[in-house]
Amino acid sequence: MMWYRTKNGVLMGVLNDYDLSSLVITPGPQGNERTGTVPFMAFDLLTPEGQSGNVEHLYHHDLESFMWVLVWVCL
Repeated sequence: MMWYRTKNGVLMGVLNDYDLSSLVITPGPQGNERTGTVPFMAFDLLTPEGQSGNVEHLYHHDLESFMWVLVWVCL
């Protein structure tokens, strides 16, 4: 938690969660952002190439993930 006092003496605070944060050296996506629940992730992103950041995260990966969630919900 970060906090400070304003000039009026009011205490202002912010609660931060740096669990998935990283330093930004180069702008834009790097391809190695692995966020999500593994059973619902696209297969391309779970391969060794995907884990090392060599596979760009595209819209069809999100569609595949949605398909796996839909299968899980329907079962």
